[in-house]
Amino acid sequence: MKCADIMTKNLEWLTEQDSVQKAASLMAEAGIGFLPICDSANRVVGVVTDGDLTTRALAKRVAAESTSAALIMTSPAVTCLDTAGVHEAEELMATERKARLVIVNSEGKLVGVLSLGNLVEHAPGRETLQTVRAVLSRETLGPRGGATRNQPLLKDDPIAQNLPVPSDDLKVNPSVFTGGHQNTDTKEFPG
Repeated sequence: MKCADIMTKNLEWLTEQDSVQKAASLMAEAGIGFLPICDSANRVVGVVTDGDLTTRALAKRVAAESTSAALIMTSPAVTCLDTAGVHEAEELMATERKARLVIVNSEGKLVGVLSLGNLVEHAPGRETLQTVRAVLSRETLGPRGGATRNQPLLKDDPIAQNLPVPSDDLKVNPSVFTGGHQNTDTKEFPG
């Protein structure tokens, strides 16, 4: 299976001239947190994420309407060819710990985005689970590894450095509800 077979093709993207305000508005309107930025030839030069908007624009109080999103983008973008196998893309996602890859053609032009969601939906299996685990481990604890400002970062903690590598021997058991009434003492959370 190739990246082109499962990638999202219905895309939103920005040009190098588009503003931070346009990036934020487009993300809000489309319900997304990731936008490739392309040059005039539609070649990918970087990406803007909702995190970039927060840490590089909002926190630094840039003028959103007059500042180019290209000034706050993450560059270079992590890209993969549309002809690459899904296995190769999964390895890249796990190595780079990225939940999305920009998919380009042989000329470097934007043709799609491959997300963890695409993998889970279309390429289920052990490798996909390992990819998801690798990517989410970064997001679960955050950049400080769960440490407060006065504590050492997890990556610097000698105990954490000496922990055994997680095993890939996974055993998945089906979820089962036994006994009682299923509608008793349950709570619904907002969706």
